[in-house]
Amino acid sequence: MNSEAFHLSVSELGDTASHWQRKVMPPNCLHYCPPSSGGWGIIRVGLLVPESAMLFVSPAGCGRHGAVAGIQLGFKKRLSFLYLDEMDVVTGQHMENIPQAVAEILATTRPRPKAMLICATCIDDLLGSDYDGLARQLEAEQGIPVRICHMDPIAMDGKTPPTFTVQETIYDFLQPSSEKEQAVNIIGNFAPIDAESEFYEVLAAAGVSEVRHIAACAGLEEFQLMSRATHNLLIKPDGRLAVRQMEEKLGIPYCFAPVAYGLDTIAQTYRTLEEFLGVELCPERYREEAQEAIRSYQHALGPLSVAVGSTANASPFELARALTEYGFRVRYIFADLILDFDLEHVEWIKCHTPDIKVFTNVHPTMVDFLNQGLTADLAVGFDAGYFCSGAKTVPLSLDSQPYGYQGVLTLFREILRALENPQSHREQMYASGMVI
Repeated sequence: MNSEAFHLSVSELGDTASHWQRKVMPPNCLHYCPPSSGGWGIIRVGLLVPESAMLFVSPAGCGRHGAVAGIQLGFKKRLSFLYLDEMDVVTGQHMENIPQAVAEILATTRPRPKAMLICATCIDDLLGSDYDGLARQLEAEQGIPVRICHMDPIAMDGKTPPTFTVQETIYDFLQPSSEKEQAVNIIGNFAPIDAESEFYEVLAAAGVSEVRHIAACAGLEEFQLMSRATHNLLIKPDGRLAVRQMEEKLGIPYCFAPVAYGLDTIAQTYRTLEEFLGVELCPERYREEAQEAIRSYQHALGPLSVAVGSTANASPFELARALTEYGFRVRYIFADLILDFDLEHVEWIKCHTPDIKVFTNVHPTMVDFLNQGLTADLAVGFDAGYFCSGAKTVPLSLDSQPYGYQGVLTLFREILRALENPQSHREQMYASGMVI
């Protein structure tokens, strides 16, 4: 295959879709799956629930990725498997075996899990297996909450993809509380906002000192305190279904306060938070400090050429705009979706740098990426580094969470570190546990 990989110029990106999610990928295509698409899978996200265990019910091939990732990333002891064979698929016998498997897990695991997740695959979705009824049965038998999540790539193109529904599942463990505390929950991301972010100081100065995140909860009891919060801040779009469910079930309103790297976008986010929380926020000093530091970084770095990927802890379009505003030359964006939040940034890019090429990671022509000759000084995101071989890669992974003006400085520090102490992209990906 020597043809040019499928891509669009920014000016060719359409905005005719009526829903919040617009695909860069053309319809009716097979999907290419590069190793850079790994990381925070359904199993790992589900096991964010503290003191929980998971039973993964699947054919052997489906479970392999989760098992090896569990070993690499340290959650294998909380993960068990019930394998399906052809006879199970035909007869549904595996559904009768699940209660015995759960009982065995709870009887042999020390300490005994206080919550249970059962993960089904596309096979059970196609069979119409009644996992919800089974969960209610298991809760009555075992005396612990049981929830169902789905690893179903067949739903990736729908309105409820598995990356969204798994977050809805983990927050469904929270139960309504009559007690309310002046606290905010951070939803949608997988790690607490970095401790060095000015976000905490800005909110504390306005009287909001309690900020909660699932990954910071030591146990299920502490996790339940999130149901007492007065506000939810959705900072990554994948938590959209979760915050809607929490508003309906727990009475916690939410607002979208996305991770961003452009100074004006961050300022607008703080204004949104100010209105939503009903307090006066004063982040201006932190913006001035960030601007001064950015000027120093700009002088040191110069006008680098950059590729921006979808695996970075950012919206690729917002990040591409921010880097352009900071004086970098963005050549490529790798993105599979355009969300509502992206539209204003796509329009800005169309006006200012319409020649940027937009590739989708999953188009089958990307399998021939080495012959595409994509070059850049710097790649932000594992996927951008994978497709632009030779670029120095800044992973900007989901394992930590930059936010606010300090998040911009974190990005610049990572860029400078990548240039001064470059690492093999292959070694970076293997060290991250991304390659299975």
